[in-house]
Amino acid sequence: MPREQHLKTDFHALRVLAAVYEHGSISDAADYLDMSQSTVSYTIERLRGVFGDPLFVKQGRRIRPTRRCDDVAGGVRELLQLYERMVVPTEFDPALSTDTFVLSCNYYERGILLAPLVQRLRQFAPNVRLTTISADGDGSRQLEQDLCDVVISPISDYGSGSYSEQLLAERYACFVSHDSPWCRTRMDLGSYVAARHIHVRPSINWRPKFHTALDRLGVSISPQVEVCSFGDIDKVIEGTDLVLTATEGFTRIYSTRIVCIRAPFDCSFSIHMGWTGRTHRSPAHIWFRSLLREIASDLPKPRPLAL
Repeated sequence: MPREQHLKTDFHALRVLAAVYEHGSISDAADYLDMSQSTVSYTIERLRGVFGDPLFVKQGRRIRPTRRCDDVAGGVRELLQLYERMVVPTEFDPALSTDTFVLSCNYYERGILLAPLVQRLRQFAPNVRLTTISADGDGSRQLEQDLCDVVISPISDYGSGSYSEQLLAERYACFVSHDSPWCRTRMDLGSYVAARHIHVRPSINWRPKFHTALDRLGVSISPQVEVCSFGDIDKVIEGTDLVLTATEGFTRIYSTRIVCIRAPFDCSFSIHMGWTGRTHRSPAHIWFRSLLREIASDLPKPRPLAL
């Protein structure tokens, strides 16, 4: 018999064979499977050609399996059990897991999420490995190329075949040195435009979302200083007249070297968590994403603004 005929045998046909073998009757197997007797008989006849054996022979008023069928039925039972284990997600025990999770995010997300994430992994999943990479506006490609399992960034759409949900709600504010006059006097829009600004541009094409708010107001700003990361930017601003526009959530990270004041415009945005269908139903990754949600919801509120 051509090999292709073997490969055309599906799990449905094998399930029919197992039911007939178990019940010792075409009619009883048909009732059990909620199928017609003719369909069951046709399937068994087809399998006779596949295995080159009668499989079942009539003996009195019942049918009996052949010796070859005894051997086949044992293998079919194992195959069906293996298939069930494949299609039904297994349970995940974080305490026993040795999985590796790759998290892509930016400086801000690392600053507020990484420490509590590591602490909880040590507590609940001590043998799990964690790797972080920088998103830098490239999260969609990283997910598409399986370079990471989860991306957390201000981007909400991570491309076809991906999933996304809001993790945090953020609002823009300004950060100035603790001896800045703007710590004592409310900054208006004209003063903001005229100020000396410091920008963070993690990638060449990155444009902060607050620029859209400024466009609507018909104003624009040009940075005096531009850096590639928020790291140590509080040290750079301290003792200067530079103004940083960033999420007020940075009050959770920055020292008292700089002070958070209200921005002279209203602009909010969201931090999103993204992942792909490859890990969407994985129990291990479902657990990892739920851990990130819990950490985000437990974050302390940003410190009050100076003005």
